[in-house]
Formats: sequence, C-alpha cells, structure tokens
Amino acid sequence: MQHLEEIRKFWHNAQDLGSLPEDYQSWKAAQKQDFLWNSRIIKSKYDQLPPLRKIDIVSLFLTALKTKMDRQLDEAPSNWKKAIHAHGSVAKIKFVPTINTSFSGLFKGANYGLLRLSVTGEPSDRGFAPGLAIKLFVDDNASENFSALVSLVGQDKNYNFFANELSNIVPVAKSFGPIVTNLIFSRVTKYPTKLYLENLGEIDQHGQKESKAYYPAQVFLVPNPNIKFPESPPHDFRNDLATIPAGTSLYSVYGVSPEDATDKSDNRQNAKVIGHIETTSEFVSSFYGDSQLFFRHQRFRNR
Repeated sequence: MQHLEEIRKFWHNAQDLGSLPEDYQSWKAAQKQDFLWNSRIIKSKYDQLPPLRKIDIVSLFLTALKTKMDRQLDEAPSNWKKAIHAHGSVAKIKFVPTINTSFSGLFKGANYGLLRLSVTGEPSDRGFAPGLAIKLFVDDNASENFSALVSLVGQDKNYNFFANELSNIVPVAKSFGPIVTNLIFSRVTKYPTKLYLENLGEIDQHGQKESKAYYPAQVFLVPNPNIKFPESPPHDFRNDLATIPAGTSLYSVYGVSPEDATDKSDNRQNAKVIGHIETTSEFVSSFYGDSQLFFRHQRFRNR
C-alpha cells in the first residue's frame, strides 16, 4: 500500500514539473545543469527508494529505439518507459582532461555534466550488471551523451558497483538474454554492442565547432581504487552511491586513438589516460532521474 502511495506521489510530481522551457536549448551549459538538478532532480527526490525492477524484454521490444538514437533533448518524450536500467542515481560531474590532450571538443574539458549510474535490472534476476550514462552540457547547443557498461552479462553476484572497468564497446555475449537484447537493438544499428563518440569531439563546451574532430575510438572508465563497497548481496547500490561526497574522482578515463584501435585485439592495452570524471554534487535518486532524464545513444559506424 505504501509503495502504491509513493507511485501516486511520483506521478503527481511529474505533472508538477512540466516540460522544459522553450528556449532551454539556447541556455548556457551551467544554466542547463543547474535547472535540471535543482528544478527537476532534487525536486523529485525519492522519500523512499522504489524496488529495482527486472529487465522488461517485452517493453524493450516495443520501445521506439530510433528515438533513443536520434532525440536531441535532455528530457524523454511523454510516456517514455525504461525497460532496462529503470532505476539509478544521478550526480553532477565535470570531465577534467589531461594536460595538452590531443583529442578535440568536449574531450578538452567539460565543466558541467550529469552522470547516471544504474544496473540493467534487479540483480537477483540476472546478476549485478552496472552501467552508466553521461551527459555533457554545451552552451547554446544540445548536450552530448554516451553510455558504458561492464559487459552485457555484468559481474554475477559481486554487488560492488566499482569493481570493474566500463567501456562504450563491449564484447558480444552468447547467453540468451544478451542475444535477445542485441536482436532488438539491431533494428536500429548494425553494431548493438558499440556506441560512437564522434559527436563529443565535434564541439566544445562553449559551443565552438571543431574544424576537424579528433576523438577516441573507444574509452575505458577505470574506477577509483579507493572507492570500495561490499561485494556480497543483498544491499542496494543506490544507498552505497549516496555516501560518495562531492569532489570525488570517480573514474580515470582511458582513450584509444583511432590509429591504435583494432577490431582484432583488445584495445585496452593501447589505451592511455585522457582525463578523469569528478563529482560536483552528491548522488541523488529521483523520479525525474529514473523516468524523464534522457540520454541519447550515438550509433556506431565503421569508417
């Protein structure tokens, strides 16, 4: 009964929030981050965490995946439902590049972003499978986004969210669940286990377009070894994340240049540090973060 009351409250919050302002896209990066954080995420923060949901394969099949690839807005369309990664926590972040980085655009630095950490579905169903989505805000332009996973099958019964590296490219898995998911995503992309990073290299955080974009073929997000949570279940990863303070370096980001990338071997050995992701707020679990905050997936294509 209490859970039903929470659901009613969340939907009431959603109606109160309304849609994004008409001129939102033309705002500065800092304004967009501040608005989504204070007027959306904090305003709809959960009083009590909703239970994690299993992966909803039927809903995933019915999802308009083309929207996931092509929508330029930071907010999901009405009636959008997350069939996977339904629940997570969001923090404000910045991307701090290495000195004299060779990569362009947002890889040169991004002071205003949002990071959402989530699991694919209820861990007791198919194991603990961490994933992340990053949104980097750009002055006067649409945000740029990318996502990363540990793998399509996760890390079994290890509940430490920071136990493994994540990447925008993961190996094809041969178990039933990932095969079905790949077939569904194959309707909109030839490479369902890969996400492209080109857009992040084409524009910087001030909205300046690069004359020639230079971006990693693959990135690896390596967790800060000082952040450790219990491996043994059961415990809720969202409670773990809530203990991380602002100003924490979460991930070192390793990038593989296009010249060093290959489809025939592990790119990890060719990756070099290109920066790190640092929180600028605490982590918050909210209705908006779970239901309306939108992260676009950029289709991968070979060149």
